[in-house]
Amino acid sequence: MVELEDKLQILKVIVEEEGFTNAAEKLYKSQPSISRDIKTLEEKYQIKIFENTRKHIILTEEGRELYNYACQLAILDEQLQTKINQHKEDVKGKFVIGTSHTFGQSMLLDLTIYLQTKYPKLNIHIYVYNSADILSKLKDYSLDLGIIEKPVLDDKINSEVLTRDKLLLVKNKQTNQNLNQLRCYVRETGSGIRYYQDMLLQQLNLTSRKVVINDNQLILELVKQNMGFTILSNFSIKSFDEDYIVTNDLDLNRNFFVVSNKSRYKTNKYNTIVNEIKNYEFR
Repeated sequence: MVELEDKLQILKVIVEEEGFTNAAEKLYKSQPSISRDIKTLEEKYQIKIFENTRKHIILTEEGRELYNYACQLAILDEQLQTKINQHKEDVKGKFVIGTSHTFGQSMLLDLTIYLQTKYPKLNIHIYVYNSADILSKLKDYSLDLGIIEKPVLDDKINSEVLTRDKLLLVKNKQTNQNLNQLRCYVRETGSGIRYYQDMLLQQLNLTSRKVVINDNQLILELVKQNMGFTILSNFSIKSFDEDYIVTNDLDLNRNFFVVSNKSRYKTNKYNTIVNEIKNYEFR
């Protein structure tokens, strides 16, 4: 199909340059080469394109139809190129982000407001999943971009550090019990924070009974009610929580990662948004 369009454009140049010689010079091709291209068109459509005359070129009736079609193709190609260039320049339309619970509940609001204000034609769709689900949805192209909380070991996923985070041991201010006597509220398997919760409980030699809850805010509410303790991100702890809970710095920093499917075509919109997110100053 592309080869046919090329030959039609050669026909258009021959007519507009009023001859094979001038057309060959403009196209940087030999005259015999463009003559063969015209012969190919004539054989394909079973027509004669030019009248037999040595003085100047004259299109036959069928040749005129073919020339008009070549002109229409050129116009459509120009319109398409204009639209593509506009799309490259504009950051607009749908963009789907999958974010972990911690990041989504504590850090995404300000970032979303910033992006929507700077790019008013951009429609950001946000879905909150655990880290494992985000990676899965990136692979099936359900998400454009993901933000997760644990390292990625997957050759189909591109991963870059986004920002740093500190983990805290969180308990009620009124509790005097040994932590091993308390429930430890943890996130579900597949969550980024669960990866670190398990690791830290082992490092601290805590054998507390684990209770799985897939929502950080509910976990904090239970801790505030003195029902147990947890390990959560510094970003998950709001100022009003400090009236009820006490936190211990575990001296462990971790990263948030921005992740994407390596196979996904990276448009100008994609690259612009990713750069904005990577350069954003999270607080």
